Formats: sequence, structure tokens, C-alpha cells
Amino acid sequence: MKRTSIQKVIVLSILAFGTWSCDQEFTEMGSEVIDNDSFGFDKYTVENIAVNNQESGIANTRDLPINNLGVYSHSTFGKTSAHIITQLEMNTGADMSNIGNNPVLDSVYVYIPFTSSVASSDSDGNRTFKVSDVYGNGTFTLNVYENGYYLRPADPNNNFETQYYYADEKAVFDQHKIGVNGNERLNNSENPSQNTTFKFNHDEIKLYAYDANGQLQKDDDGNPVVKERFSPGIWLDLDKNHFQQKFFENNQYQSIRNSSDLKNFFRGLYLEAIDSNNQNALAQLDLTQGEVVFIYKQDGEIDAESNEIKRERKTFKFKMGFDHSADRSSSATTVNLLENNFSFDNNPGNNFWVKGGAKSVFTTINLFGADTNSSGKADELETIIQNDWLINQAVLTLYIDKSRAGTDTLSYPNRLFLYDFKNNQVLIDYATDQTTLPLKSRYNGILTTNNESVYRYQFQITDHVNNLIRKDSTNVSLGLVVASDITNSVMNPTKESDEKTPLTSTMNPFGTVLYGPDANNGDLRMKLELYYTKENN
Repeated sequence: MKRTSIQKVIVLSILAFGTWSCDQEFTEMGSEVIDNDSFGFDKYTVENIAVNNQESGIANTRDLPINNLGVYSHSTFGKTSAHIITQLEMNTGADMSNIGNNPVLDSVYVYIPFTSSVASSDSDGNRTFKVSDVYGNGTFTLNVYENGYYLRPADPNNNFETQYYYADEKAVFDQHKIGVNGNERLNNSENPSQNTTFKFNHDEIKLYAYDANGQLQKDDDGNPVVKERFSPGIWLDLDKNHFQQKFFENNQYQSIRNSSDLKNFFRGLYLEAIDSNNQNALAQLDLTQGEVVFIYKQDGEIDAESNEIKRERKTFKFKMGFDHSADRSSSATTVNLLENNFSFDNNPGNNFWVKGGAKSVFTTINLFGADTNSSGKADELETIIQNDWLINQAVLTLYIDKSRAGTDTLSYPNRLFLYDFKNNQVLIDYATDQTTLPLKSRYNGILTTNNESVYRYQFQITDHVNNLIRKDSTNVSLGLVVASDITNSVMNPTKESDEKTPLTSTMNPFGTVLYGPDANNGDLRMKLELYYTKENN
């Protein structure tokens, strides 16, 4: 594990509560205080904070709730290339052996929707969407292959515990990818937007109606008839001949009766992103919303007049992704392969970094300084305890160093996650926060950009600090990481190590640079402010 340390004693005076101007999003002072007349409100800025920047090992990326796809370059954090492996599953009760005789594919496509909501619609049913979790509007080369590497559920070399797959194992899957004629992409449409100049399109996807002769149908006004509409997402037409040969030649499909059979026969898809155009485009995807669809014709009834077999048009759908909800609608194994050329050694040490993805860069924060008298408590914490203050609110504030984080504010993490680093568990303030819209809005960690020149994050850790003061709790190191889903507090294994890193950080490959407690500009230093009451004697 690589480390750089930042430590500074911040000596600030105790300020009256009234001087706390615009830094008060969290504060509702006095709401828990009895007899306000006999108490005065004050603010104390903690004098001793130590910060240690570290880099985790390579993270497990099996079955992530959110998977990244695309390429993204950042002036500080380098280039990330994100690829996806996913198994396919059949819908409940589906059985490919029930497909009729002589099936012939008309088309095969994969569709993975973005996270989006309808922004507007018109009288013709056309819709515009607000799309989130898509970063950059550039193009890149997207290749889709058949995955030939078997994703096993258990590791025979580790007492048959869960088999982990790690972010840096692209070379393993590259050796087993299968394409048209062996190694050519399956998304081989002549339309370059399906492959060599792929772009995350925010527009509604429309399928148009055709008649039996293959002619586009039009309405009375001469407009194409829309047969089906889809929200914005990835839509790729795959080589139907590859799948015809794989599934239907020699009637292979007749032996695929359930998802287990399918996973053994067809080991899934490999979506590979290649930075061919030096442009940024990366999407964070919920694969459980995606599907692969076969549209085919099979033998039907015999026509009474011609005495010939009718051909029936049918659809067979496959699911993808691993559903972590209680319903578990899909359990298709996925792997998110993440490449990044970021070097942790480039940090000069006068600020600290947090970055997610394959190798998380995280920060440990130690509050209240040293225990010089070997009492078992930090000296500053002892003083606070002796003062017998009632802590109404404890707010940790962190400011972005925009000179180092870069001008690409689009990639600034929307949220950070603060947790008990020693025990790999959440803080009590996180656990007890049931707020919504946004979730965990009292605990917080949300990027605040109200002031265009000053971007910051804040955490309310009042219960944590009160437990140190009132309940003799251990003053543990706090961990700070980038967050993708603030409600996900699962700890994720790392490669060849017993260490774990928050899963929410693995899912977010972006990062930011934060001022340390020794920043030259005192107004932008990381700080912990305690708002307290004391009896007026």
C-alpha cells in the first residue's frame, strides 16, 4: 500500500456562533437544547487533524450494481477505459427447447438503457429525456464479442467461496473473446455509429413499422409509423449469422432448457471500449435493465389453402446483469474491467486525493491529535471532555482544490463517503440518517457548488463526536472515498490482500483533489467545527 502523510496543527480561536455566516446548510442550532436562556451557543474549530492519503489494491468487480463503459481522460487522474463482461439469462419459465421447428433469425440486438426521466413530450408521442450518469459526448470504438471465458460461481482454490474477478483482468478475457470469423466484432453494422464512432445518444429510440414486403409503413401525413419506443440507451445490432450458427444450426437450442444450460453453452457478451478518437464518453449502467433479443421466424400451422407451412414471427429475450434486490430478477454474473494510467506517486503531498475505480485512492482522517500523556485519549479530546460541552452539531468540511482537480467539473464526484476505517463499517450518523430526497441528506457528503469559486463537501458527524465525549467510544480513524451510491455501504475485497475498500468507490472511477488541513489559504483548509452549548455561570 502506498502512502503519503499530511499533518498540521490548526490553531484557531473559539468563535461565537453568530460569526458563522454562510457555512450553515446543516445547522439548526438550539433544536435539542433545553432552557436556551441559561446556555450560550459557541463554535470550536478542532486544532489537530492528521490526514493520510493511501491507495488500495485492485478491487473485485464481480456483480457490481453499477458498471462503467467507455473512455474518459482527466488531467490529474489519467485515462480510464471501462469494459463489461456479462452473462445472459432466460426469463423465468422460459425454455429454448420450446422454440418451434426451423428457426431462422431476422435480427439480434442488445439494448441497455441509461438512467433517465422524461423531460417533455408532444402530441405525436415524441419524447425528450433528461439523462444522468453519462459523462462526455465524445465518440469511441465499441466492440462486442462473445465471451469465451467461463465465469464460475465458486473458487475451488478458496474452499469454494465466491469466485472474485478483478478490475485488472482484461488480458484474461481478451484471450477468450470470440467474434465473427474468430476475432471480428459482432456489432459489425455498416453504420459506424454502431462501432467505430459509437456515441452515447440521449435521444429516444424508435422502431418503425414495416409491411410484409419489407416496406416502411407511413401514416396519412406521410410520416413513418412508430411501432415501439424506448428510452435512451445503448442499442447495438449484432451479427445474426453468428447467433444463427451458434444456437440454431444442428438444433443446439433444443438442449438449452434453463439459465444454467445457457451459461454453460453461451458464456455471455464482452463489451470492449477502445479510445480511438481521443474524446471523452463514459456511462454508468444498471445492466439488469438491459436485454439481448432474438427476433426470428419458425414453422407454424399449415395453410389450409396452399397446404404450405406458415412462418411465424417470434421474439426470445435474454436478461443480463446481477440484481441485488430481494426479488433477484436476474443473477447473471458480470465483471467490470477497468484500465487506468493514473499514478498515485504524482501527488506532491500538500493536498489529498480521493479517486474510485480499479485502485481506489482514499484518505484516512485522525481527529484530535496525539495522546502525549498516555491516558488513552487524545489530549485535545480530553480537554473537550473536561469542558463538559453539549455538542449540538459537529461538521466536517472539505474544499476542492480546483487548481489541481482541473476544470472538468463534470467529473467531480457528486458525493463522498465517510466511514469507520478501522472496523470497515458505517458511522452512527450514517446509520441513523433516514432522510430522503436526497438520501442521507443529514449525514450528507454532497458536492456543494453554490459558490462558483468554492466547491466543497460537508459531513455531519455529531453523534460520532458525542459518543467520543459522552460514551467513551474509541477515536477510530475515519476513511474518506468517492461514492457512487451513498446507500451502498458494502465493503469490497481487493486482490491478493485481506484489505477491503468500499464498493461504492469501486463503482465510481472519477476523483477529486481536496485541500489538506495545512492549506496556505486558511479559509479552504479541511476543518471540523463543533457547535456546542455550555452553562453560563
